[in-house]
Amino acid sequence: LYECCLVEMNANNELVINVICDNEVKAPNAEGDNSVSLLINNELMIDTCSSTNKLIGNSRALGINVRPRLLVITTPVNHHWGGIDAISDLSAVAVPIDNTIHGFELRGKLEGLGLDVIEVGGRERVRLSFGAVELIRVGNKRVGELLIYVPSHKLLISGCGLNLWLINDDELTRFFRELGVRYFVGGLGATSISEYQGALLRDVIRELSGVYPLHGTGPRLRRELVSSYRNVHDVGTGSVLRFG
Repeated sequence: LYECCLVEMNANNELVINVICDNEVKAPNAEGDNSVSLLINNELMIDTCSSTNKLIGNSRALGINVRPRLLVITTPVNHHWGGIDAISDLSAVAVPIDNTIHGFELRGKLEGLGLDVIEVGGRERVRLSFGAVELIRVGNKRVGELLIYVPSHKLLISGCGLNLWLINDDELTRFFRELGVRYFVGGLGATSISEYQGALLRDVIRELSGVYPLHGTGPRLRRELVSSYRNVHDVGTGSVLRFG
């Protein structure tokens, strides 16, 4: 286990997630982006929008001073880390092991920036002020994606979700149950082309306390879930999610 960024525990242990980038916009003056960026307690950042301009522009519009200790890049596709040049003073960057051209491009970028990189091939645990965070690689030998799980709040976060579907369908429900997930934030893995993928998660969604679909969830599916399930919330750029 890689122990990173060990600091004094947050007294109230509340998680505050700022949605800095997403396809949907829920705040004035912010812009939509075909990407995602989440900031948790101004300490953990998940992805960095599609560009530096998007990250800086939306952060300013939302009044957020972005100074994370740890950055997690969930997938090496470059529209998930295009704003990385706007982030400074990082302790480390966690990425999935990925043997595609996208993975090679990302590793080259991080090497050029001289950042401390954690390459995750299975599961790694890091410790931040709000508690432990588990980084879980899903995918196959070639393609990798990271899921982020916060055990203390039973919260699972997905930047894109497409590689959730490289988990065998029969094991997907068990995957959620064994982790003890109660809340889900992020991409459910269904694109506008293959909406059927998200439908496979309907049984899982019904059992959760809260679902907050973001980038990586097909737009039609996203609308259907928000209108059909009381535990699914309509969020996007500018939303602030709180977990006590």
